[in-house]
Amino acid sequence: MVYLLLTGVAAGLASALLAAGAAAGSALAVPLFYLSPLPVMIAGIAFSPLAAFVAVMVGGAGLGLGFGGTFLLTYVVSLGGPAFALAYAAMLARPDPAGRDGLVWFPVGGLVLLSAGLSTLAVIIALFAVAGDYETYRRAVIAAFEALLSGQVLPGAEPADPSAVGALVARLLPGMAAVMSMVSQLVCLYLAARAARISGRLRRPWPNLSAVRLPPATSLVLAVAIALSMAGAMVGLSASAAAATLVCAYALAGFAVVHAVTIGHSARFLILAGLWLTTAMLGWPVIAMAVLGFVDAMFDFRSRMGSGQSPPAANDR
Repeated sequence: MVYLLLTGVAAGLASALLAAGAAAGSALAVPLFYLSPLPVMIAGIAFSPLAAFVAVMVGGAGLGLGFGGTFLLTYVVSLGGPAFALAYAAMLARPDPAGRDGLVWFPVGGLVLLSAGLSTLAVIIALFAVAGDYETYRRAVIAAFEALLSGQVLPGAEPADPSAVGALVARLLPGMAAVMSMVSQLVCLYLAARAARISGRLRRPWPNLSAVRLPPATSLVLAVAIALSMAGAMVGLSASAAAATLVCAYALAGFAVVHAVTIGHSARFLILAGLWLTTAMLGWPVIAMAVLGFVDAMFDFRSRMGSGQSPPAANDR
């Protein structure tokens, strides 16, 4: 017990230090801020939920004492709290004779949707913390955008209307923030699981990530979120955050489809490397992957195209 408490304290302090870097305002502090859930997840996956819970409490208390209640709330809602929830869910299992080792573990697709929900909730809380109505929120974002761009005009470029661009940013910001939060959570979860596996403390068998699927009801939820995002006011902004995270979830399912159907192909490494590099550089392939993931959910491309394949390639992980 004492060992777990000490582990939680150490993880909480490490998480708080990573999150506190955002106060420095440097470019390096941004990736460190998004990596702050990692120590909490390692504590939860490699040790116990108690260690992760202690880490969240210690990290939140440290940030609250150092930077005030706003930073504490931000950490608990968008960093530490989701890290604890994802680590806890990742280690959930129920007895089932048909499962591996007699257990069925919480599905990876469920973890993706849980991350989408937590990220959406964090953005909604942040929205209402900034302003209670849409006009107040829009004016705040436009003012911040105008202050950011003041005096920054490229030579020979036509000066853009800061108010118009700021209004567009205000509309897109919730979805972008939710997706960034979701991606950072899932990356941290993957790294934490890898660290636990390397150290020999991962109790859960490593899942087949190319088999990731989303529940059928996800498409209905996405349709509702897209419809509500067309509405104005804060409801539309909140729904846009939910729609963006669900599109991201389908994109991950689309990448899983490509990973699955290329198993055994000689050019698998080149195909996957080219796809991921193109996505990282251009961004728009994410939409294509989301469409592929959505269509696969309806027609099950992986089963249709996977029949008759040769054994998995050596680089299949």
